[in-house]
Amino acid sequence: MMHERISVHPEQKVRPLIVTDPKIRKTLQLAGLRFVCSRARWLDSEATKIGLALKAGTMTSDEVDAKLEEMGALDLVYPELMGAE
Repeated sequence: MMHERISVHPEQKVRPLIVTDPKIRKTLQLAGLRFVCSRARWLDSEATKIGLALKAGTMTSDEVDAKLEEMGALDLVYPELMGAE
């Protein structure tokens, strides 16, 4: 599954959607939090599968990098491991 990234130029300000009805706002927030939790579980599952495959030798490092890129997670892995900013 490919994930599209939305880039924001530094001079652009991100403005949150303003919802004035407290009940609707709470409903939207709960739905968003459920989505975040499900995405985190999916990411954990995929990362575990990839890690096991790499460890077992059924995936190469290049294949893992390609999969991480496809998932939009490659930049999460290498900056921390390589000490880049």
